Amino acid sequence: MQHLYKSGFNIEKGAIDFISSNESITLLSAYVKLGQLKVLNTEKRVIRIVVRWEIEDLVLGVSDFEDLYEYCKNNNIALFRNTRIHLKAIWNNENSILFGSANITGKGIGEKGNNYNYELAGIANHISFDDISYLNLILKESELVNDRLFFEIKTIIDSIELPAIKFPELPTKKKLDDEFLITQLPMTSSPDLLFEILRNTNNYRIEDQLKASHDKVLYNIIIEDGIEVSRSKLKTTFNSMPIIEKLKLSIKENPRKSMGYGQVVRWIQDYTTSVPAPMSWEIKKEQIVNNLYEWICEFDSKFSWDTPNHTQVIYFN
Repeated sequence: MQHLYKSGFNIEKGAIDFISSNESITLLSAYVKLGQLKVLNTEKRVIRIVVRWEIEDLVLGVSDFEDLYEYCKNNNIALFRNTRIHLKAIWNNENSILFGSANITGKGIGEKGNNYNYELAGIANHISFDDISYLNLILKESELVNDRLFFEIKTIIDSIELPAIKFPELPTKKKLDDEFLITQLPMTSSPDLLFEILRNTNNYRIEDQLKASHDKVLYNIIIEDGIEVSRSKLKTTFNSMPIIEKLKLSIKENPRKSMGYGQVVRWIQDYTTSVPAPMSWEIKKEQIVNNLYEWICEFDSKFSWDTPNHTQVIYFN
């Protein structure tokens, strides 16, 4: 089974391992930061780099310039410029390549700090003749950065004076509306099944794995903590979800202190912020209501459910 390299987990290590297992490496990356390049090139396997080096990139500092050029000269690395470069790849100059979304930067492939980019990468072995030809075409259409080109670019950069503009920051931050997406509801039919799938993933269909993966991430389950600890944390997390708290309150405040299947379906349609709002048959198809009955009653003894008159009803006791 092939695995993806993921930022925050193993993408930098995957790149280092790939580079160290090959005799020579060509890096192709729109942006390159010298500090991250040095981390990848501790064994001096990189012999060639293709970088974008648009004037705007260099003026804004998103890609290193003078220090990178000096490093390449001092380490006998052929440096090329190609303003059409957008891909990010590490090629072993034969028939294997690691490629994905990550630039050779600290926030990219370096997964540095708490604010690294979300990146993915994977390895393709035994790439075809046409694939190799494509890489060679990029190299053919790239220009070697020599002293003449370096000073030509430097002269242009030095002549540009940017106005002092401070852009406001608007970081990604989940808001209350995000807590009422239908994706905030459990996909697996019960907590017990969720833990069973997480413990024996390969024994289940891909459909079941996808649902379990959704719930694992949604409720931040770390199965390595052990079942008892994970289950206790899951109970706390589930019961504190705003959408679950509001649904339980709606059941409690109902005159009959209960809600039937159809009422819960309508509640989900009214209160979730999915756009467009899910149709009732979609909710039934995914058995979301059935799941909610099981999860709520499992993790809160004040609730129970039954099937009087052949319809599921959830009660606040």
